[in-house]
Amino acid sequence: MDTDTRNQMILIKGKDQTDCVASFRFCNGMCEVIYVSTPNKTYRFQDRNVKVLSLQKTIDPDSVIVIAKGKKLNTVQAILDFGAYYRILFDEKLPLSFPKDDVELQPNCLADTKNKEVFRYFTETAEAVSLVTENGLNILRLQYSKISKVSDDTVLANYLDPQKSQTMSESPSTIIYPFGLNQSQKKAVEQALSSKISIIQGPPGTGKTQTILNIIANVVRDKKTVAVVSNNNSATHNIAEKLEKKGISFLTAFLGSLSNKQKFLADQSGIYPNMEEWELPPDERQQLEQEITALSQELNLMLTAKNRIARIEQELLQLNPEEHYFKEYYSTYHEEPIVNLDCFSSQKILELWLEFEHFIEQKKRLGLLQKLSIIFRFNRDAIKLFVNTPELVIPYLQNLFYLTKRRELENERQKLTLKLRQYAFDEKMNELTQKSFQLFKAELAAKYEWKTNRRRFESNDFRRNSDEFTHEYPVILSTTYSIKGTLSLDYVYDYLIIDEASQVDLTTAVLAFSCARNIVIVGDLNQLPNVLSEADIQRSETIWQTYSLAERYHFSTHSLLSSALETWPTAPVTLLREHYRCHPKIINFCNQKFYAGQLIIMTEDNDEPDVLTMYRTAAGNHARGHINQRQIDVIQQEILPQLRRQNYQSIGIITPYRDQAAAIRKQLGGYYEVDTVHKFQGREQDAIILTSVDNIITDFVDDPHMLNVAVSRAIHSLTVVTSQDPRNDRTNYGDLTRYIEYNNFAVIQSQVYSVFDLLYQGYAEQRKAYLRKRKRISEYDSENLMYSVIQEILSDKLFSSIGCAVHVSLATLIRDYSQLTKEETRYARNLSTHVDFLMFYKMDKLPILAIEVDGTSFHRPGSQQSIRDEKKNRILEKCGIPLLRLRTDGSNEKEKIRAALKECETPAADH
Repeated sequence: MDTDTRNQMILIKGKDQTDCVASFRFCNGMCEVIYVSTPNKTYRFQDRNVKVLSLQKTIDPDSVIVIAKGKKLNTVQAILDFGAYYRILFDEKLPLSFPKDDVELQPNCLADTKNKEVFRYFTETAEAVSLVTENGLNILRLQYSKISKVSDDTVLANYLDPQKSQTMSESPSTIIYPFGLNQSQKKAVEQALSSKISIIQGPPGTGKTQTILNIIANVVRDKKTVAVVSNNNSATHNIAEKLEKKGISFLTAFLGSLSNKQKFLADQSGIYPNMEEWELPPDERQQLEQEITALSQELNLMLTAKNRIARIEQELLQLNPEEHYFKEYYSTYHEEPIVNLDCFSSQKILELWLEFEHFIEQKKRLGLLQKLSIIFRFNRDAIKLFVNTPELVIPYLQNLFYLTKRRELENERQKLTLKLRQYAFDEKMNELTQKSFQLFKAELAAKYEWKTNRRRFESNDFRRNSDEFTHEYPVILSTTYSIKGTLSLDYVYDYLIIDEASQVDLTTAVLAFSCARNIVIVGDLNQLPNVLSEADIQRSETIWQTYSLAERYHFSTHSLLSSALETWPTAPVTLLREHYRCHPKIINFCNQKFYAGQLIIMTEDNDEPDVLTMYRTAAGNHARGHINQRQIDVIQQEILPQLRRQNYQSIGIITPYRDQAAAIRKQLGGYYEVDTVHKFQGREQDAIILTSVDNIITDFVDDPHMLNVAVSRAIHSLTVVTSQDPRNDRTNYGDLTRYIEYNNFAVIQSQVYSVFDLLYQGYAEQRKAYLRKRKRISEYDSENLMYSVIQEILSDKLFSSIGCAVHVSLATLIRDYSQLTKEETRYARNLSTHVDFLMFYKMDKLPILAIEVDGTSFHRPGSQQSIRDEKKNRILEKCGIPLLRLRTDGSNEKEKIRAALKECETPAADH
């Protein structure tokens, strides 16, 4: 009986003969087959040699990517599932059949309607904004046009659908660190190797290159591929140079552009490095691996101690100016209570201070139970404080706090230093690095047949033989712009590391995402973002308006880094905290201003003079366009001679404008490195001169990203030149000025003292503990609620330079009482008289705004409290501290505080 072959697959002796067979029939243990090519002849096969499979289902070829025997199949028309076999039909070539074990059907993430829409948006945007070659070719658009399918296993699938699982296999049991490590770098490497998506925030001078190199080493030893890319070649060149210094650059291929590829092909030597000294027997490699694991675990605790020492150094450095100003203040007090509190910790002193304040507020004598409680919690001598006046006690406790805090920090530093010395910390760190590199080289020697000739690749191998190429060269270096087309368009790297991700635009990012299974995104939101032209913004915005997509995909408002942080909020983010480049006084400005004090400064302060210097040119309209000749004269005639006398090896001059850079080069010749902030990112100099150019600093010059980059280029010395105009005081440059003057003990304080930041931070924390409520800073609910509102307001970048102190005594603020009446002086010097909240500049601790929260009944007109309120109003007005009073029965508190801060931030000259 003839059988229809339309929905059947015929295998004869294991080969697919479906299209060749006209008909077949099973009879008496045999199968009679008539072929299309010989319709008049019948062939007989034993029935065990003929298998007829029925069609199970048809798979939509647009929904999957077909990988057969490791190769992607293109132009697939249909996929027929016959159970144990797939039959693949094509547009213009003969069908192919494969056992299911030889075929991988990867889901196509672009088959999803929502994903496809997002991808279409980026395709249109790329066409509108990307670079066009001389012959009119839009490279990004061309690459997008070739993509119709993207594996569900790629990072792009997770980007288009953030709900998709980000799980991956566990990290290696042993992680090596051949390029050295610190605590946060160690964490970053571990996160990168155990997460499909990981993000590393790398502030200036924190060793992001070292972190990337350690990730590369671990990926390579796991026999996987990695592409390392950035917005330009400088960052990847840095990676290549570091690998070359270690003698392992033979692992890398610097590709991307046509010229890079041609150079690579021409430079192929056809030989491997001599790895004879690298070789180790398997048992020795295993032993080395165990030793590395044990060392790595040992060092965890010691790395914590190392960082704590650096933190102590920072606290001591910040303590110096605070103590300096406090001693000026305290010198006006000539008496001290005679009590013995030498055994008290700084924390205990603050606790006693709070207890005394509470006693003053109660306005009662100490009862027997209170006395016993004080004796039990403190000591018998502490009782003596409570018979003295607040004007005497609280300054005494403040002074004692500073002395004790310094002693505690120095003792803790000494103990930790001894602990590290006894452990031989530096030697153990070197041992881990050396053994890691020894193991890595031994594994490379075992992988490569280094005694044979090395294969020389040709240009067509990049696309045709990508797997063979990356087996030889597992580390591919390129630009983010070019990585998609560097090898085969379908090639997917095991890992993609994107450096300087804040400078990568989203159309470029999406292409990069499509060619990697796992990704490590390295960048810093506080450094320079990608720059878009006005034309690009307008064109991209027109396209954006035609779609209804999540804000995280918005091309003109997001870089790769910012979009990634929004898209993957649960992905591990590691901040590289340890800073190794700048003098502590230089980088601590960036630390306080841009990094919320999270950096751990590993450089040392040796009391060097002139680390920070500020020059303000005489008032006047000196800038002409984007050139300020007066500032150039100051640099040439005053600053450079001084820096030359200090024998700095390298001096750089940074300016926001190209015109100023060109004018400086012309007048000074080629002796110094002169450039714009954007060109200086990634570079460093022993001494940096920063010229602001503008008479009145504009938003462009005052950009916090630019200022962060400019300041952090200086290793040993930073000199800033600005114009003298009161309107510049309320800018980021104004904060820098305050910081420099404060740390040089040059702050001019007429009637008002600064807030002592370290002291009041500790005070605020202790007050919370005292009130036994985690977020309570006061016994009054109204003040606790207001504190939450203030903290929310100060989290806005607009007010990043402002801090908040709680319950600040007027006596700690007022220096000159000559303008106050006797009654006002008596009231102000009573240390129980305080403002509820004091807003101050973080950089020099000078007050900017006082806030009082007034209970409706307690502060009612005619009450005793309202009389005290009027007195306080007059005192603050005479001292030049603006005051905002907020009633508990009022409304719009947030708006009122924001408006008051903006008003205080606006220079008088603007009114």
